[in-house]
Amino acid sequence: MTASKTTIRKHALERRDLIAPAEAHEAAGAIKAAALTLVGRVAGDARPAISLYWPIRSEVNTRLLIEALHAQGFPVLLPAMTAVRQPLRFRAFEPGDELEKGPFGLSEPSPGRPEGRPTIVFAPLAAFDRRGIRLGYGGGIYDATLRTLRAEGPVTAIGLAYSLQECEAAPSEPHDQRLDFIITERETIDCAKTSSPA
Repeated sequence: MTASKTTIRKHALERRDLIAPAEAHEAAGAIKAAALTLVGRVAGDARPAISLYWPIRSEVNTRLLIEALHAQGFPVLLPAMTAVRQPLRFRAFEPGDELEKGPFGLSEPSPGRPEGRPTIVFAPLAAFDRRGIRLGYGGGIYDATLRTLRAEGPVTAIGLAYSLQECEAAPSEPHDQRLDFIITERETIDCAKTSSPA
């Protein structure tokens, strides 16, 4: 019997919470390097707007990656939540900007910051499989966001996670939006190459 989304999410987050600070710091450096390489492949000579998340709890730390992308001239956006199961809004962010507390304790740019549309989206997650199935935190926010962005034009969705968050086969539903790539401290997974019919 296939485990439920709730069970897989719970176990993956429990494992993630046990990662030691030194191990998390080393993983963040490895993931930053892999992410910069992948962005170079996807963007080429262009400098498209890129959305990243500001980390909470035991999520992969994106601060180094945010600083590096900004230094390379990429417009950086951070998400702002509107409501559960509703698409995120994206606001401009530069290292040093003050962030405000949004819903669920998330740190967001102030409403006065300019909004933008990312064509590369880095997403946090609870668990994943190699087909690009992402289990988030249960609110359906990134699924709604990616569905909206993809209806408007091309977008590359990249999940950031620790390798121990991988599961063999995550349950999926028709509304779930697959990731194009997943980056862990060990590897970059091209989901188009590893996906197979469900």
